[in-house]
Amino acid sequence: MKLNQIKKNPFLRKSLALLAALKYGFPAKDLKIIGITGTCGKTTTAFMVKNILEAAGLKTGLIGTAGYYLGDGEVILPKAKTPATTPDPFVLHRLLKKMKEKNIKAVVMEVSSFGLMYQRVYGLNFSSAVLTNLSFNHHISLHGNMEKYVTEKLKLFKSLFSSAIAVLPKESEYYPLFKKNTKAKNISFGFDDSSDLWAEIKQINKSSTQSVIHFKGNVFSLVLPLSGAFNVVNALSAIGAVDFFSFDTEIIKKGLESLKSIPGRLEILKDNDPFTVIVDKANNPSAFDAVIEFIKQWQPKKKIAVYGNFGEAPLEERQKLAEIATNFFDLTIITEDDPQYESPEKGINDFLDYVKTAKVPSSKYKAVLRRKEAIKEAIKQAQAGDLIAILGRGNEQIMDYGKKTVFFDDREVAREVLKEQGYL
Repeated sequence: MKLNQIKKNPFLRKSLALLAALKYGFPAKDLKIIGITGTCGKTTTAFMVKNILEAAGLKTGLIGTAGYYLGDGEVILPKAKTPATTPDPFVLHRLLKKMKEKNIKAVVMEVSSFGLMYQRVYGLNFSSAVLTNLSFNHHISLHGNMEKYVTEKLKLFKSLFSSAIAVLPKESEYYPLFKKNTKAKNISFGFDDSSDLWAEIKQINKSSTQSVIHFKGNVFSLVLPLSGAFNVVNALSAIGAVDFFSFDTEIIKKGLESLKSIPGRLEILKDNDPFTVIVDKANNPSAFDAVIEFIKQWQPKKKIAVYGNFGEAPLEERQKLAEIATNFFDLTIITEDDPQYESPEKGINDFLDYVKTAKVPSSKYKAVLRRKEAIKEAIKQAQAGDLIAILGRGNEQIMDYGKKTVFFDDREVAREVLKEQGYL
C-alpha cells in the first residue's frame, strides 16, 4: 500500500483518532464542542462564537487557523509543516486535555475539509456544527473535484446526533443536500426572510455594520464592530451555533458587539495617516471579493494590493485571483507566498501570462520576487488617502520553501518597513 493510500485509509485514520482520545483520557466527553466548516469565514465565525460564550461566562477554548487558544491568555501557533486549521488527533486531544485541565467548558473548532478527509475529528461529539459557505478554492484540486470536496464537508453533519444543531446557509445551492444529510436540528441563516435566522442590513461603514436580526420571533438590533455584509452572515452563523445554549438576546449582543479585531483578518495596521494598510488571509476568489467589499467602504484614492501565487493553487484559481485583483486594484504587486517545492518565479510568471493575455495595462501591475520587497514597494507607492491590502497570509508566521521554512509575518514585516520609512 502506498504512503498516500495509508494516509487516507479510513480504518487506520479512525483508529488513530480513537487511540489519541484513549491516550489523553477522552477529554472531549467533558466539553461542549462547536465545529465550524466552510470555504470562507471559519476563523471570524469561530472568534464570534468564542466571544458570545465568554460573554455568557463560559470559559472557552478555540482551535483554528489563527492559533490554539487554551484559556488564561495562552495561545499556541501551529508549527510549520503541520496541519494548521484542524490538527492531527494526538495534537488535538492533547490540546483538549489541556483545556479541560484549565476548566474550559466549551471549545470552538475550525474543521477543515482535510481534517474531515483524514478523520482527525472522528469520534468527537459536536453540540453544533456550522457550514459558513462553499465556493471554488485551491483545496478542491487537492480533493480531486468539487463533488469530493463537498462530500468531505458533509461528514461533519452526518456525524451529528439528533440532539445537536446544524447551522446551514439557506441561500447556498448546497443547503438542501446538507439539510438532507444530517439528523441534527436544522437552523437556516441568511438575508432571505424565509430563513430561520435572518438579517436586514441598515448601514455599513468602514468600522462597523448595523443590522436588525430576526430569530425565533425575536427582533433585535446589532451593531457589529466589523465592516461588511459578509461579517453579518458570519454573525448569523455564530448566533445559530450557540442556540444549543439558549442564551438570551443581551448575551448575544454583548458578545458580538464587544468583538475585537481578529488576527490577520482585515487587520488594520495603519489607519488613514497618511494612508491605510490592512492585512488579510484572503487567498481564494470569495475571500478576495469580501476584502473588496470592505475596501469600498474606505473610498481610497488609490488601491494597492500585494499578494502571492502560492504553490498549491491550481492555474485556474491563480487566473481568477489575477482577474479580480487587476479589475479592482489600481496597482497589483505580485510576489511569492509559500512556493513550497515550486519555484516562486512560476507563480509570478502565471500571473504575468494572464495579464498579458487579458491585455491589462502595464501600469496596473508589478512583479517583485521577494515578499518583503513587494511590501516595501507598495508602501513606497502609497500617497495620502491611498489603501494597501497585503493579502494571502493573514497572521501566518512561516513561509514554506519546501526544503526549508523561514519566519515571515506580513504584519511584522509591514510594521518594520513603515518604521524604516518614518510612518510609525
